[in-house]
Amino acid sequence: MLREIHLSSFKCFDALDLPLGPLTLLTGVNGGGKSSVMQALVLLSQTFGHQEWGCSLLLEGPELSLGNVADVLNQNSARRSLALGITTDEQMVKWSFKAEDRRALSIELEAVEVDGAQIPLEAATRWLMPPLYANTSPVVAALRHLSWITAERTGPRELLPLRVADGHAQVGHHGEMAAGLLYWRGEDEVHSALCLSDTPPTLFHQVRAYMQRFFPGCDLRVSPIDGVSAISLRLRSDPRSDFQRPQNVGFGLTQLFPIIVSVLAARDGDVLLIENPEVHLHPRAQQGIGMLLAETAARGVQVIVETHSDHVLNGIRLAVKQKKLPAPDVRVHFFSHQPGQGAVPESPSMDDDGRLDSWPEGFFDQFDFALAELM
Repeated sequence: MLREIHLSSFKCFDALDLPLGPLTLLTGVNGGGKSSVMQALVLLSQTFGHQEWGCSLLLEGPELSLGNVADVLNQNSARRSLALGITTDEQMVKWSFKAEDRRALSIELEAVEVDGAQIPLEAATRWLMPPLYANTSPVVAALRHLSWITAERTGPRELLPLRVADGHAQVGHHGEMAAGLLYWRGEDEVHSALCLSDTPPTLFHQVRAYMQRFFPGCDLRVSPIDGVSAISLRLRSDPRSDFQRPQNVGFGLTQLFPIIVSVLAARDGDVLLIENPEVHLHPRAQQGIGMLLAETAARGVQVIVETHSDHVLNGIRLAVKQKKLPAPDVRVHFFSHQPGQGAVPESPSMDDDGRLDSWPEGFFDQFDFALAELM
């Protein structure tokens, strides 16, 4: 499991050492730095997936496109280098990159430290490390099992891509592979801790049951299209109606569907990054997804979620109060701008009743301000 992320001269951070837990909640003001934390993890995972052999960090890739070197260097620092580091339960790895050309779409690896000691680089570099280290690195293994669902999820579509079974190991960063994953892995058994009672424990049936929990009366069907590498997702919001095109049953269903598939299909040790799970959801459903993410973290899947929703936060707090997830397993980080200090996170702690020990200014307090003015 990822225990801490270390950033140096990366985007809005001059230096950051941020603790991570089984469930980590990133929230804060727009442009405060929470997305940059997610992007640092995705950059490493993207590089491992699409540039296995090489000695540069891929800034422009199919999952994440951040531009050139100048776009990712901290603007307030005179340094022409940046560093990304990860600590797990077993190991700490820090990669340093040198900006030779600020216009480049990748940044060259300069040094690697493992547990505080610099290791010699070799001509052959696998996953940004000498092969002997890379093949046994817990940090590399964790990042290679990282899945990212961006806030810009695929909306209602007539057809969705269908690849070979191995091509649907994840739901895709836009959620576009979720229907195909459900088609290929629909008979896989879901972890018993997440299985809803009175429902077969297979992925397909559990996804249907969870969608019905969030949207009463909902049902779904996935069907491959003959002669085309595509699959159709049909939904209905009432058991008495016919299955319909996704465009006709509400945007929220298609936004939540890939998240449900992702958390139920995840395996022990996977790392899930989810941006704004609350998009297009009713407040009750937002609270429900917070509780489900907490239950997912409790069963051995690490979850890092970025949100602006107090309902998602409250769902997590309720899960802690109901003993579904231990309070120490939750990390909450609130990112704000401090004059002259850049992005500065504050980290309230949660107790066993789901209560936070501090409430920073701007941390889900807008409702109180509005209510005070109305009164």
